[in-house]
Amino acid sequence: RRMLPFIVLGDGNDSTMKIYWRDLIKYGKNEIFFRVDHGLESKEGYQFLPEEEENNSNANAKKYVGNQFYNSTKYRFHYKDRVLVGFTAEKDAGEQFIGKKHVGFDFYTFTAQLNNFGKFKTIVLGDFRANFGQGLVLRPEFGMGKSSYVLNVAPRNSGLKKYSSTDESNFFRGAGVTARLGKFDVTAFYSNKMIDADTVNGTFTSMYKTGLHRTESEMTKKHTVNQQVIGGNITYTFSKFQVGFTAVNTKFNASLQPDKSAYNYFYFAGNEQTTAGIHYRMRLFKLNMFGETGMTNNGALATINGFSFSPSSQISLVALHRYYSPEYDTFYATAFSETSRINNETGFYIGAEIRPYKRWKISAYVDTYRFPWAKYGIDAPSIGTDYLVQADFSAQRNVSMFWRFKYEEKMHNISQSTTTMPALEPIRKASLRYNLTYTFGNFSFKNVIEGNLAGTGTSEWSYGLLASQDLSYSFRGFPLKIDFRYQFFDAVDYENRFYSYEKDVLYAFSIPMYYGLGNRYYLNLKYEFNNQLSVWFKIAQTVYADDRETLSTGNESINGNRKTDFRFLLKWDF
Repeated sequence: RRMLPFIVLGDGNDSTMKIYWRDLIKYGKNEIFFRVDHGLESKEGYQFLPEEEENNSNANAKKYVGNQFYNSTKYRFHYKDRVLVGFTAEKDAGEQFIGKKHVGFDFYTFTAQLNNFGKFKTIVLGDFRANFGQGLVLRPEFGMGKSSYVLNVAPRNSGLKKYSSTDESNFFRGAGVTARLGKFDVTAFYSNKMIDADTVNGTFTSMYKTGLHRTESEMTKKHTVNQQVIGGNITYTFSKFQVGFTAVNTKFNASLQPDKSAYNYFYFAGNEQTTAGIHYRMRLFKLNMFGETGMTNNGALATINGFSFSPSSQISLVALHRYYSPEYDTFYATAFSETSRINNETGFYIGAEIRPYKRWKISAYVDTYRFPWAKYGIDAPSIGTDYLVQADFSAQRNVSMFWRFKYEEKMHNISQSTTTMPALEPIRKASLRYNLTYTFGNFSFKNVIEGNLAGTGTSEWSYGLLASQDLSYSFRGFPLKIDFRYQFFDAVDYENRFYSYEKDVLYAFSIPMYYGLGNRYYLNLKYEFNNQLSVWFKIAQTVYADDRETLSTGNESINGNRKTDFRFLLKWDF
């Protein structure tokens, strides 16, 4: 009843208010972020040899040219959701900031976005992203894949949007517009930027996407190939139906020629590619259908189609089928799949979410897939299956828990094989996880225990065990929040490894991998001096107890059995 005065049912009003300079100055919000990361232990890449030693110049050329500090500086401005402007400068650890090899930050990005500006729905300048349909043609973003949120199989955001990340590869640099013409949204964009690659005589074997330029070898790959992209989308939206067409053309000033082997035999080769596709959504009573079909200029096809259905408020179902031809290899696809590449895969996914009783929720999915051609590490066609069942229980408002069982089976090469034909065997992994979350006053707790078993067709099962305790506390009358975790892990084999999300400073993303025997703990602090100034600080350390004397390899190797990281972030609003 309190909401009724603010709600109107009927046709929307497309008219938008004008933007005045005085409003931008008076009501616009500015944000500055300054972040520094540093590893406590010295890595091999920072250990230079004495200059007087013989032949040391060649050895030092392979070392990092910069210091161990990571630094990024970001500026953000926004006026409501109408005007958004941003600037980012970043230097990775090992990259030089001031020296003979390089001066300044290694990566710069500028972005600006206007929304609902006259007939234009969106205008982007500088660095941006473009996402349409299910991602078979155009969605250069990070995808999480399958998860316990079993109904989330289709992307939700679409269109042009500003780019504010520090990822140095998955974005466009240029300009784009989306105009609203009745029930049509028409988008066009153009990008022209330099990308990293190891070029030889006008060709390159692959794109270098790490964004790291720490050694002289890595620096020679920086901005060696020009990439131009032109694309667009037309989407028609009716009350219960939406259909769209997307096309994108990519052109390089050098020829991409991968070193051919079995797994990449069908990868794209050349200096120009065109990809186009049709995507759709439609709703029929309680049934929602969606999908997309894409094709490259060599005739390779990829299609993904699915539906969601809720026969009652207690039951929700989803099903999805995908077919990605081995020859379908485009640059900006991110869709539902078992692997990160959208090609050489056929699969069928079924998910269900059921609320049988009050406070209970049961989630489950089954995904079966097939790779009709060889993949990296799998030298023959193969199959795989994933299962997940999770039961959530909310005992009280401040107490919740879940039990999760997951099983997966896929193929890999038999390394001991001496035959001339490729031989495969299955890898099986089963895991069980219990998660308890509860709050008491200003305290928040989370307890996790997870165990897994992994084995192949010829070996015995190996085990993995992980247990963690999280504690969060927000002080009353004092603007400080503390997050602490202690975690123990014992992963006997690499196939028993764990991935565990952990809290971090603002806009940082951390999911470490754990393999071996050891423990990890971190302390994350947030302090607000006032409404304008906030700081975050994190210290994390991993200590191994499995008699290892070094960590990692190459320039990243550390002498000892522990790794310690510091992270600091300052945010200033004005």
